[in-house]
Amino acid sequence: MSRSTNDTTELTRFDSSDSGGVSIGDPTVGSRDSLRLMRREHSSEHQLRHDYAVMKTSQSTASVGTPSKEMEMGLENDIDNYAPSCSSEYYITRKDFGKPEPQLANVLKEFYWKEVVYARDMKLVNESFFNKIKDHVADCRFLKELFGSLKELPPIHQPFVDALKESMREPDDSKAALVAPVLLATVHNLTPLYQSLVQNFPIYISALDQLYRSKIGFRTIMSKFESSKECYTQVNWLLLKILNRLINWQPVLARIIEIQLSECGSDTETTAFGVAMDKIIEFAKKTKATRQSLEEYIHVLQVERDTGLVGILIHPNRKILRIGFVLRSARRAPCCRIMVLCSDRILFGHRGANLDGNFFTVHAEFKLKGMMIDEGDTYKVMDGEKDVITLHNADISIVFAAPDRASWIEDITEAIKNAARAKIDLPSLVMEKKEENDIDMTKVLLPEESPVSKMSPLQICWYRKCSFGRKDVNKMITNTMCGYLKRKLRNSAGWQDLWVVMCCHTLYFYRSHNDREPLAHLSLMDYGVGLPTVVDNIDNHENCFKLFYGSHTYFFRTDSYYFFERWVDSIFQAAISRDSLDVVTALALRI
Repeated sequence: MSRSTNDTTELTRFDSSDSGGVSIGDPTVGSRDSLRLMRREHSSEHQLRHDYAVMKTSQSTASVGTPSKEMEMGLENDIDNYAPSCSSEYYITRKDFGKPEPQLANVLKEFYWKEVVYARDMKLVNESFFNKIKDHVADCRFLKELFGSLKELPPIHQPFVDALKESMREPDDSKAALVAPVLLATVHNLTPLYQSLVQNFPIYISALDQLYRSKIGFRTIMSKFESSKECYTQVNWLLLKILNRLINWQPVLARIIEIQLSECGSDTETTAFGVAMDKIIEFAKKTKATRQSLEEYIHVLQVERDTGLVGILIHPNRKILRIGFVLRSARRAPCCRIMVLCSDRILFGHRGANLDGNFFTVHAEFKLKGMMIDEGDTYKVMDGEKDVITLHNADISIVFAAPDRASWIEDITEAIKNAARAKIDLPSLVMEKKEENDIDMTKVLLPEESPVSKMSPLQICWYRKCSFGRKDVNKMITNTMCGYLKRKLRNSAGWQDLWVVMCCHTLYFYRSHNDREPLAHLSLMDYGVGLPTVVDNIDNHENCFKLFYGSHTYFFRTDSYYFFERWVDSIFQAAISRDSLDVVTALALRI
């Protein structure tokens, strides 16, 4: 693949899009060329509907009859009079129906690219991270077991990675025969290892957290490593991503099996793919509860670090249901606050003065038991703010405005019901905050070493004025995508080839898949995804989509419709916002 030599310094400005609101401008009327493209698009769709109608009619009973030649000619001649849509966005060609794509080749390419990323993650943990902390974990039996188990995985994965790489050079009719037997053997050998790893992973993560809290030296090394350019996300999420490697094979294998069945592939290869899929499904069912608990546990650890409640939030009977930005009523004027909705209580916090201001201080908590919720500003104290919620308790009323009001109301209502049924009252959080449980971050990170460019979901919610729910946490690891994309800013002249990895609701940009450090990153929380419009003035719009947030717009292009569909679907799930997908894109992708 040819590589672009364009300058990439513009990518460093991605972090400037941390604030602002989503706004979608009205598209202008299309030009004469766009109308001609609309007519061609509607012509092809009309012809497809006509062919389908003729086929269905020919299969009907004799009493209905078949369409006459005059009727068919009339339908064909009426194509030029077919009224185009009033929306100028429909000028984009959805798919070239005359050029079927080699689907199996695309799926195997996606499979290979994902394995390349997993291999790099494994190397990052087993070598870069372990070499920095090996002196501190020498006395910890559980962490020695963890890294020992992780080092057993790459040699078993490697034959399958080599088979995927070799299949990209083979003709289409030989790809399945090359990959299927190696895949089945790999799944058979890996399943017991991952089963044992998942079973012991809660102990490993707890041991890592205890070491982080108890030893300042280890905490300093780990914080420096996580703030380095090489480590693109937190170590805990990296470990969890490695743990879910086989789980993320499921959707790719499902597409392979679908293609094999639709193209009448060899029974031998189809059976091998099916058996491997069954083994992974069985493994996923057995470990589902443990994996989801680990995702929520790691999320709680991150919220603890953001709020200074280290060692306090974690409780077997407490869950974090939603976090995010709210505007809470106050005596003088509404104040910006972060809100943490737990299964038993609500926490409010404000921005702290720690280093670069990325951390928060919790100053108020309210029990959910006995609380009632009203949709709206009951006491008219929010100065006309929209999306207001009022919570009533025996002693106090809480009034706040939340941009994601529907999500907040749904989660708060469910939490109040569950709290009313709970038989045990969990201890207070803020009042039990003790000095030994607090981590003085000024002793951990020096000012020049603070990770100003890497933000947690809670910190991004503060800047983007959005929220992050429990369901979104479960997608952080399972919703992944990677591959080469062509990128273009609104004001840039040409397209630039970049290797892009999507993980934890964030896009990471590299020059190539061989690079260790990302050039920049872009959090997708509250971003919108759609197709370019006429006003975007994109010359080559085939397989092109755009990401937008406020005044920030980025355009991306894929080399095939398959990857266009995969990227848009993955980004749509990662964007979280209910309004992240525009109507035209949803219709185009049948979402």
